[in-house]
Amino acid sequence: MIHIFIVNPYAGKGAFADDLRLKLSRIEGLNYFVFSTRYKGHETELVKEIQDIFENEKLRFYCCGGSGTMRNMLNGFEKLDDAEIAFFPCGLTNDFLKMFDKDEARFHDIEELINGDIIDVDYIKSTNGVMLNTLSLGMDLASVKKFDDLRLLGVLGETVPYVTSILYAMFVSKNKDFFIELDSGKYEGEITELCFGNGKVLGGELTFWDNASVVDGVANYRVVFSKTGFSSLPIMNGLIKKDYNYLNKISKFGQSKHIRIRRKDGGFFSVNQDGEIVGNETEWEAHIVKKGLHLVVPKGVTL
Repeated sequence: MIHIFIVNPYAGKGAFADDLRLKLSRIEGLNYFVFSTRYKGHETELVKEIQDIFENEKLRFYCCGGSGTMRNMLNGFEKLDDAEIAFFPCGLTNDFLKMFDKDEARFHDIEELINGDIIDVDYIKSTNGVMLNTLSLGMDLASVKKFDDLRLLGVLGETVPYVTSILYAMFVSKNKDFFIELDSGKYEGEITELCFGNGKVLGGELTFWDNASVVDGVANYRVVFSKTGFSSLPIMNGLIKKDYNYLNKISKFGQSKHIRIRRKDGGFFSVNQDGEIVGNETEWEAHIVKKGLHLVVPKGVTL
């Protein structure tokens, strides 16, 4: 087997890539290659090229970055059910790994992953790409867009652009009217936040669902309508503190295998796929692919 490490040098701390290469060089008998991304979305191209180069070899891919790095890697595979993929986290948010609770820390040990097991987990397939954790729009989409504009503020501290972008999304961005179709029914109105998720956490610490599962073949959704400015503060607080009594009162929620989204005015819109702004469509559809991804986990780790 050839172990392929795709490193996002812009995720995590600057020394991450050098530290990884040093650790790998000390593992006796490991057949591996390390590739660093050079620009946003480069992961997708690298995965396609590497599969062509090593066409007849058994490969295991390691995502060395955050949620967005993983999303971009997944979209490089023509058939995900043929791939083995590990998540070695170093980004600002690694939301999917929070599904592993106390075992999450073990994913930070590269040797544990190299010697790990395979478990099959669900993922989300949409009209424009696949993702591991969430498809969303509303405040978090506005926040991600603004975060890209404010990256240079990171010199003041790693969380400064992140917090500033959230405040922008709450007080400046405008809600838009949408039609939403789910297995359990149809909704319409001005969307403050919509999340269709395989996991339970969005944006690092916003927990939109409680007892989520990534092996049951269904997604969890939560839709909040018509909250702006200060009225959106309790929503953020509820998501951070997992106040489901409050969240369930002010949102539509449930489980669904499928979602369809379109704007009332027929306009184009993008969505947030695991921290990456994707597409410009007039309509989005997405569904859960049950146990369609072979995920590498440290030995003995279960969901």
